[in-house]
Amino acid sequence: MIRVLLVDDEQFIRQGLRMLINWEEYGYQVVAEAENGVDAIRILEEGGIDLVFVDIKMPGMTGLELISYVRENISAQTRFVILTGYAEFDYARQAMQMRVIDYMLKPVQEKELVAILKRINRDCQRERKERQENYDFHITHILLGKFSDENLAQARRWLKRQETWKYVSFEFDGSQEGFARLDYRQRMEQQKALRQYLQSLLGNDVCHVVPLIEAKEGIFGTGLLLSPCLYEGTGMEEADYLKYLQKRASQHLQHQIQVYVGQAASLEQLSKSAASIQVARCLHGLAQEEGQVMDYEKFRYRKPSFSVREESVGRLLEAVKNNQKEAICQYADAVFTQIRDSDMNLEMVNASIYHILYRLMEMVQEFDDEANQQEILAYIGKESFNKLVLSGSAEEITGFFNDYAGYLAQVRSLESRNVLDKVDDYVQAHYQEKLSLKSLGEMFYVNNVYLGQLYKKRHGMAFRDYLNQIRLEKAQELLAGTDMRIYAIAEEVGFGKVEYFINKFVQMNAMTPNQYRICMRDKTRQE
Repeated sequence: MIRVLLVDDEQFIRQGLRMLINWEEYGYQVVAEAENGVDAIRILEEGGIDLVFVDIKMPGMTGLELISYVRENISAQTRFVILTGYAEFDYARQAMQMRVIDYMLKPVQEKELVAILKRINRDCQRERKERQENYDFHITHILLGKFSDENLAQARRWLKRQETWKYVSFEFDGSQEGFARLDYRQRMEQQKALRQYLQSLLGNDVCHVVPLIEAKEGIFGTGLLLSPCLYEGTGMEEADYLKYLQKRASQHLQHQIQVYVGQAASLEQLSKSAASIQVARCLHGLAQEEGQVMDYEKFRYRKPSFSVREESVGRLLEAVKNNQKEAICQYADAVFTQIRDSDMNLEMVNASIYHILYRLMEMVQEFDDEANQQEILAYIGKESFNKLVLSGSAEEITGFFNDYAGYLAQVRSLESRNVLDKVDDYVQAHYQEKLSLKSLGEMFYVNNVYLGQLYKKRHGMAFRDYLNQIRLEKAQELLAGTDMRIYAIAEEVGFGKVEYFINKFVQMNAMTPNQYRICMRDKTRQE
C-alpha cells in the first residue's frame, strides 16, 4: 500500500478527500491528516509517508514552503499532489517547477482523483522495481562475499547503521504436501508473495528483506537482514520476533515457513552469515522439528548433555581426523555401545548424534574453509546415520567412520583436486549418458561429496546444473543446425523427459526451444 498524508487547514476538505473513494481499492491507505504545515512536518519526520496531498495556501506555512522544507530536510523522494483553486493557479505552476507530481482543482472530482492515483501507482511500482533490482544487485554481491566499495556504500545508504547483522532465511517447507503439489511457476509466485508480505510486515524497514542466497533446486523463500533495530521497541527478543514473523507468514500464505538464522557478522563479513545458513538448514533436517527457528549460533555453542563420555567421543573424532582405521574401529564401537546400552530417551540419543555430526562437519573446515557444509551434512545425514546407531551392526558403524575418514584425507590432499580435469573431460564426452557424482566418484576414485564441492569451486554451480548447461548448449546447436523434433533433441542430449528439458531451456534462454530455433533461422537469413 502507498501511504498517504492529507494536509489542509479545512477539515471538511480532508474528510471529503478521505470519503470520496475507496483508497485501498487503488492500492493506497490514508494513514494521517494534518491541518497545517508544522503538524505535517512532524508526521513526515516519523517516516512511512509516500504521498502527500497538500493545500497550496495555508495559514502559517504555505504548501509550497512545506514542499521546499521536506525536499531539503526530510526526503527528496516524497511525492506531492497540490490542492488549489482557480485563483491560485500561478502558485500551482510554481509547484510544478518543484517537481510536484500534479495538482488538483477544488472541489476535487472523483474521476480526476482516480486517474491521478492510477498514474502514481504505476510510477511507484516501476520505481520500486528499479530500486529493488538495484538494491538486490549490491546486497547480493555482499552476501556472496564478492563485493566492491560501491556495493558497500550503496548498502549503507539503505540500511540502518548497526555493528552486527544476521542473515535469516525464510523458506517454504518443501516436504509439506500442499507446497509439494505446486509446479515451478506457482512456487515462484509463492516466493514473490512471501517477500512482499515480509516487506509489508517490516514497513519502513522494507530494505532488510533481501534475496534468498545459496538457493538450490527445490528451495524457495526469501532472506532477511536481522539486527536489533528491527525488534527494538516491540517488547520481543530476537527469537520471539522471528517466530512472530514465521507464524504470520505461514498463516498468510497457508504454507509452513521454516526459519534459519545465520551467525552474527559485520556488513563486510555478511557472506559468512549467509554460508552458515547451510548448517542451520541441515540441522533442521537432522532434528526434524517442524516450525522451529533453527539458530546456527545457539546450536554451535550449546553444551550437549548426554551420558556418552566426551573423552570417548574425542578419541573417535581424532582417529577419524587422522584416518586411523584400527583406532576408528575401537572407539566407534565404544561410543555407540554407550549410546545403545544407556537409558537415554530418544531426545538424548538425538542430541548425542547431532553433537558428533556437527564435530565431523567442523573437521572439514580445518582443511578447507570453503567446504560446502550443507553437502557435508547431507553426506553424514541423520537418515542413514541414525539407522546405523539404532540398528546397525558394529561393522556398518565402523565402515561409516572409515568412509568419512577417507573423505577427510581427500580434502587434505592436493593431488585429489587434479582429478577434476579428468572428470570434466569425461563429462564433456559422455554428457548424454546418465551421470551422477556417485558414479563419477566411483569411476575416478574420489569421494562424491568432495567431487561436488570441487565442481562448485571451479564452475560456480552444482554438478547437476553444470551437466544441464552442457546439455542445453548442445541442444542449442541441434536446434539451430537441424530439423530434429524437440522431443528427439531432448533425448539426444540426455534429458529423460521433454517437459524437464523445455523448462530448463526456458530458464537458460528466456524462450522456448521452438522460439530459439525460429530466432536463429531469422538471424541466419538476415546475415
